[in-house]
Amino acid sequence: MKRVLSGIKPSSDSLHLGNYFGAIKQQIELQANYQCFFFIADLHALTTVHSKEELQKNIRNIILDYLALGLDPEKVTFFRQSDIPAHPYLAVILSNFIPLGLLKRAHAYKDKVAKGEESSVNAGLFYYPVLMAADILLYKPTYVPVGEDQIQHLEITRDIAERFNKLYGQTFPLPQPFLPKKESRRLIGTDGKKKMSKSIGNIISIFAPEEVIKKQIMNSYTDPQRIHPTDPGRVEGNPVFIYHHLVNKNKEEVAELEARYRQGKVGDVEVKEKLYRAFMDYFGPARKRRKKLSSKPQLTEEILLQGKKKASQLAEKTLAEVKEKIGL
Repeated sequence: MKRVLSGIKPSSDSLHLGNYFGAIKQQIELQANYQCFFFIADLHALTTVHSKEELQKNIRNIILDYLALGLDPEKVTFFRQSDIPAHPYLAVILSNFIPLGLLKRAHAYKDKVAKGEESSVNAGLFYYPVLMAADILLYKPTYVPVGEDQIQHLEITRDIAERFNKLYGQTFPLPQPFLPKKESRRLIGTDGKKKMSKSIGNIISIFAPEEVIKKQIMNSYTDPQRIHPTDPGRVEGNPVFIYHHLVNKNKEEVAELEARYRQGKVGDVEVKEKLYRAFMDYFGPARKRRKKLSSKPQLTEEILLQGKKKASQLAEKTLAEVKEKIGL
C-alpha cells in the first residue's frame, strides 16, 4: 500500500469550508486506499500561537473536528508532531544540507520581507521548510497532499532529499505532491477577494453555532455590479454559487438558481438562504457526531497515544538509518 503523509497546523480552534474542501475531504478519502500518516503540527503552530491554553484547545478541537468529518483512527496513524522527538532531531541534521539562499526564497519569508516586516520574522517561520522536510522524510511517503501555497515547501523537501542521497546513498524517496481538485485548491473567501482564512475573517465555519454560520453566509460577497434583484447577475466567480456547487446536493436547484440569477429573477437573499440550508444539510451528520464526541474528554489523548506508538516505530527507524550513514 502506498504511503501518504499530511500535517495539520493547529493555528486556530475550528475548521472552515476552505479547510474541508482544500484538504480534509481529500485526506479522508485517501484513508480507504493508502497507508496514511496524519499529524497535528503543533511545533509549526508555535510560529504564531504563543498561548499554552490556546494551543491545547486548538489541538483538541481539530482532532474532534477530523473525527467528526470521517477520519478513522483505525485506518490512519494520527499523531502529534511534538510527541515524536525524531522530528526536530532530523530537522537539525537536514539543516546542514540546505543553502541559506533557498530558505530566503520561501514564500512565507519573502512575503514578510516584501511588506517591510522582516524584523518581525521569528526564526521558526524562517526555519519552517526545514522542519517540514523532516516531518515528511521521516516517513518516506509516496504522496504528500498539499495546497498550492505548500508546493514550494515540498520542492524544498525534495531538494534536501536529493542532496542527502547524493552524498550518502539512496536514503529518501522523493515524495510527490497530491493536489486537491482545481476548484478547491484556493477556495475564495466570503469577501470575494482572498483565499478563505480565519485570520482575515472571510470564512464559513463548519462547527460554529447555526446563527454564526447563517450570518457568515448572509454576509457573503456576491456581484457588486448588481444593485437590484431584477438586475441580471454574474454567476462566474461569485462566491455564493461556488459554495453552492460544493455543498448543495440538489444540482437541479443550483442550475435553476443560476439561470434565474443571470436573468434577474432571483434576489441574493433567496440564493443565500438556500445555500445556508444546503450547507447545514451537507454538514449536519458531522455536526451531530462532533457534539457526541465532545462529551468524551479522554478520547483525543487516547487517539494520540495510539498514533504516537505507531509513528515512533517508523520515525525512529528512519532516524537511526540517517545517523548511521552520517556517522552519529
